[in-house]
Amino acid sequence: MSPAGWTDFLERHFGRWSFPHLARGLVAMNAASWLLNLASPGFLSTLKLEPALVLQGEFWRVITFIFVPPSSAHPVFFFLFLWFLWSIGEALEETLGSFHLNLYLFVSMAAVVAVSFLQPAVPVNSFYLFNSLFLGFAITLPDQKIFFFPIPIPLPVTWVAGVTSALLLVPVFFGPALLPGLLAGHAGFLTFFGPGLWEALLARIRRD
Repeated sequence: MSPAGWTDFLERHFGRWSFPHLARGLVAMNAASWLLNLASPGFLSTLKLEPALVLQGEFWRVITFIFVPPSSAHPVFFFLFLWFLWSIGEALEETLGSFHLNLYLFVSMAAVVAVSFLQPAVPVNSFYLFNSLFLGFAITLPDQKIFFFPIPIPLPVTWVAGVTSALLLVPVFFGPALLPGLLAGHAGFLTFFGPGLWEALLARIRRD
């Protein structure tokens, strides 16, 4: 069940169209893209979201940009990224349900595509979408502990999610043009969890 009540209404009407095991699909496609780029350098450029090329008929780019992995990542870190994406995605799907997880990602994707057309000169950063999933995982399962490489001790997931999200704000401080893309990438989190977090903040302010 989703924390955003309006999505339950959508599930009743469109739930049969959801894709189960979404995280597994994302992991498989990111791994395949990474391997294909090793075999044919430059392959990833055919998947990236380029508004001008989309308008020329390369419509697949509005979807395939989420299959573009961190191309500069060392294989070990890339493997850890895929393993982590699989873990949090499966946990979110078990908690929210397949349809809600599909919608969660779709909202962010749609927002990123819209912003990319409004700011075609600003590169799309698909990592924002994955961080949005991580934030959703941290809010949904706040008691979880994770190992944050290279620190060999379990850390509260809420701390790690907060730190990684704060680090994403650093480039925005030096390049404000990145802010719309950052917000778009986290649109799923803001849509699903934003209202509840805002109400909790207001309730705390009233108590104080």
